[in-house]
Amino acid sequence: MLTLIACLIPAAALPAFSRAGTGPGPGYLDVGFSDQFAFQYASGPIASTWYARAQSLGSSYVRLVASWRSLAPAKLRPGFQAASAADPRYSWSSLDSQVEGAVAHGQHVVLMIFGAPRWAQGGGAPSSAILGTWRPSPSALGAFARALAQRYSGSFPDPLHGGQSLPRVTYFQAWNEPNLPIDLGPQWTRGTSGQWIPASPGLYRRMLNAVYFNIKAVQPSDYVLAAGTAPYGDAPGVNRMAPVVFLRELLCLSGPRLRPESCPNPAHFDALDHHPYSLTPTLHAYSSENVSVPDLGRLTAILRVAERTGRALPAGPKPLWVTEIAWSSNPPDPLAIPDALQARYLALTFYQFWRQGVTHAFWLLIRDYPYKSLTGSGLYFQNGTAELSAQAFRFPFVALHTRRGILTLWGHAPGPGTVEIERGNRNGWQPVTSLTANPGGIFYAQLRLGSHQVLRARLGSVASLGWATN
Repeated sequence: MLTLIACLIPAAALPAFSRAGTGPGPGYLDVGFSDQFAFQYASGPIASTWYARAQSLGSSYVRLVASWRSLAPAKLRPGFQAASAADPRYSWSSLDSQVEGAVAHGQHVVLMIFGAPRWAQGGGAPSSAILGTWRPSPSALGAFARALAQRYSGSFPDPLHGGQSLPRVTYFQAWNEPNLPIDLGPQWTRGTSGQWIPASPGLYRRMLNAVYFNIKAVQPSDYVLAAGTAPYGDAPGVNRMAPVVFLRELLCLSGPRLRPESCPNPAHFDALDHHPYSLTPTLHAYSSENVSVPDLGRLTAILRVAERTGRALPAGPKPLWVTEIAWSSNPPDPLAIPDALQARYLALTFYQFWRQGVTHAFWLLIRDYPYKSLTGSGLYFQNGTAELSAQAFRFPFVALHTRRGILTLWGHAPGPGTVEIERGNRNGWQPVTSLTANPGGIFYAQLRLGSHQVLRARLGSVASLGWATN
């Protein structure tokens, strides 16, 4: 019974977000995966299998790590042309095959640049600093970004196939979770009076701009994402920086009132990204400076002020992406939530994302991987058997109480068309009503359908999981 009722949330509790499309959210929700284990560490044939399964679930995006430290030479020697993809000291072959495999299975690739080589790090790193994260040189990072954009511009010769070019990659991301000291340091520095001063946002702004301008110099139509921020922070100077604090500082806005500060070189990016991990899809972060699934408005409020004041460039509204989200399931993780609850969390989370204006959502791991907290977060077991969450990813559907007798119905169908809403009973599934999924597969309605029932959505032969109301 817990799996049937634990995820219900009144739709009225969610913040409004107005965008063109079906209902209060965007007209689409593009979905994909972040999974180095299945797509990058696995052999070519195995990766191809998982790309094919991702495609079958409706994924159209994959985020791949472009490891600067692995692709660039270990030592900086005279003559190295860091901004040229043709320099023979770069090691591109593995990434080439990974990009080709993703594109061959209909995926848009997001190349996330991460990890500086030793020669591109700043001095004075403490012994606790993770290799590749201490004061990366923005100029060196920009040169690498330019080479990366050249390599996947769609016109760079494929070294293994004469007369052909490597695929075009349109999406690039500058770093990962820069509000964590394990990814970027230092997070804080001491002021003249001993107070803690945020350091990572200013450093990251220079890094982000270096990536942005160098990628745009190769292909102006390429798309640059700001790094996804981690959801929680600590007290100043302790460890992690809260995402609200980080974003305010990045965008030159001071304090809760978002007072504009001097910003001679504002941040340039095309979309904001956040990783709102949380205990449940409905649990707000306790601190107003942290951001879990239902708290994304805390970030978009900052972003809108920055857009209005010229501190988030180029001018114009910027969408919100989520390139990492997941819950682990039992099995295989005995400490995690049941498999059915993971599937329910997934559907409810995608609804909450859409309700708050998210346009792209990536699940972390397509396959369970036996590593620390990642155990059980995939949509398939290690042996390749699909979990319930795979069906929820392909066709998320929720039926949430709005007020007495009124249900909010939302789903992301595998395609446009007429969606049948069906009620389950001892005789099977019986039709209740029909809704229309827009070209992005989104359907939304508020109807008086009663309570204490199980509903599902069906588009042709493809059905969602059942959703129990109370």
